Amino acid sequence: MTFEECVVHCAGNREFVSEFNRLSGRQMGEPRTGIELAIDVACGRDPDREAFPEFIQFIRECVWKPLVLKVARD
Repeated sequence: MTFEECVVHCAGNREFVSEFNRLSGRQMGEPRTGIELAIDVACGRDPDREAFPEFIQFIRECVWKPLVLKVARD
């Protein structure tokens, strides 16, 4: 598995994304009401795009590095 595949797998896991949001205070992938979406569009805000760099770093530190170290030890 490559790092990119790991990111795709984690991003596709609702529970994982939910825990990332809980720990980071982000709202990645969270549904928004019509009015929230309209306001975000008008203001140029995209919570998913804003959270993604932090999400990738979270995966690198909390999933990828421990996984690579475990594989290296085994």
